[in-house]
Amino acid sequence: MTPTKLIVGLMNDEEKSDPTKGPAPPAGFCLFRGYRRQWLAGDVAAGVSGCLVMIPSVIAYARLTGLPPESGLFAALIPLVVYPFITTSPQVIVGPDIAICLLMANAIGPLAGNDPEYAAALAAILSLASGLLLLLGSRLKLGRAAVFLSKPVLVGYMTGAALILVASQLRSLLGFSLTHNEFFPRLLEAIHRRHETHLPTLFFGLGLLALLVGLRRLAPKIPGAIIACVLATAISVAFHLEQKGIAVVGPFSGGLPRLAIPVVRWTEVNSLLPAAIGIAFLTYTEGILLARAFAAKNGYDVAPNQELTALGAANLCNGLFQGFPVTGSQSRTTVNDQAGGKTQMASLVMAGCVALFLLFLTPLLAPLPAVTLAAILIYGGWNLVEFQAMKRIYRHYPAAAGIAALTTLGVLAAGVVAGILLGVILSLLTLIARISHPPDAVLREVAGNGFHDVGETAGQTLPGLLAYRFYAPLLFSNCDYFSERVHHLLAASSPPVRWLLLDAQAITDIDVTAVEMLHALHRELHDRGVAMKIAHANRPLRALLESTGLEGEIGEESFFPSVHECVEAFAKAKF
Repeated sequence: MTPTKLIVGLMNDEEKSDPTKGPAPPAGFCLFRGYRRQWLAGDVAAGVSGCLVMIPSVIAYARLTGLPPESGLFAALIPLVVYPFITTSPQVIVGPDIAICLLMANAIGPLAGNDPEYAAALAAILSLASGLLLLLGSRLKLGRAAVFLSKPVLVGYMTGAALILVASQLRSLLGFSLTHNEFFPRLLEAIHRRHETHLPTLFFGLGLLALLVGLRRLAPKIPGAIIACVLATAISVAFHLEQKGIAVVGPFSGGLPRLAIPVVRWTEVNSLLPAAIGIAFLTYTEGILLARAFAAKNGYDVAPNQELTALGAANLCNGLFQGFPVTGSQSRTTVNDQAGGKTQMASLVMAGCVALFLLFLTPLLAPLPAVTLAAILIYGGWNLVEFQAMKRIYRHYPAAAGIAALTTLGVLAAGVVAGILLGVILSLLTLIARISHPPDAVLREVAGNGFHDVGETAGQTLPGLLAYRFYAPLLFSNCDYFSERVHHLLAASSPPVRWLLLDAQAITDIDVTAVEMLHALHRELHDRGVAMKIAHANRPLRALLESTGLEGEIGEESFFPSVHECVEAFAKAKF
């Protein structure tokens, strides 16, 4: 099956926009069919603006990963042509992303051996592998798998990625080569060899950083990267900075990317697989979050599995045309929206501008000081850190703040993929711990308002009746805790309990281990003269209790629509 047939076969025609949100601008195969003339001016302006913002950053990302500058432009061009015809988002712009490039650099750096051509082949393999994984995920309907990347994990990863990014640019900023690639050894080496710093390069880079920060604060709508590149190039030409020891980008080949199957050693393909999985996961997470954010802002909807297909196709084609992994770009999508872009026509205009630059304008970047790209990357890395989110998490969820901190430490010490996996595992363990010991309550009567949780977990609801609410699904991880709590409440009750009422409104699921526990608990209570009753059992839970025989064992008459009706039945009962 050819890649084209595979992509078309994965298109999900059943995923439509939400009709309650109104008609969306055309995307995918409907791009030209539903296009309106009044959108063209905004799309053209957005495409040109996005291209100007993109060119310096994608060249910087290529440098970050050890690739030649043209690789960044190749990686930007191909997705701009492929993605618009498959996506359900009319506004998202895809391309190289700083977080994805950091993960990629971490994976291919040790294998490339300072060989840019071989690094490009490894990067293309990563793009192919992640694209195929995304397409497979679309086929398997895994569009919601991104939920495993919780906010603390994302914040921790982004913080670690930002610090790694800054460390990776120390060579360009300080003006001398570093032998270590890992974060902590590289940092220690830079401190130990600080006397080798090339001061003109350092001061020039710090000046550009100050310029970027100042423009962001004083004129946020001005593309700081473009201003920095134009100013740095002008200064470089006027004062011959290369002759003063400040490295420049130098000439690089232009032209359009060509179809090329990357060739690498099979053992290295196996080594890249974990990184490809991580890149595919992050690619989709960043892409769908971005698509949903702009869909909510502008009143349309996107289809998660279709976005998997679109991102997978973009990465697959990028791997075949000398590119590297890409995802939705927040900066370029924001520029697209602010410039009036309404449809994916803006992506096609942007692609045309990049192609023109590759064909005719690459010599303009030859005198650009390399430290300019380092300044752009360091500034971009700083913006990866969500300081407000970190403060909010620490203030309200100290345990989650711990997960974020450990994820950051894992990223710095063990690498990006290992750090993310550590964060996911910690999040899942925390979730299991919360489910294992959830809150519970003995319900009390509130005058005129029925029976409610008033914050007490001891005593009886009425003499002889104990109404107990458990705030979690009943699963293998908490059924023993549930049983212990029931036994404790029964033992502490005076007079003896005759009816135990389980308020099941918060029990959304029950597994086989918990069912067996309820069977055993019911038999034990029956032998002690205590009747088990259940209120607020939802339809799926009731069906499950029926299929497992527990409903028949307890008796259909022991199920009540509400706690109040059970209390009324208790009052009428004769003991």
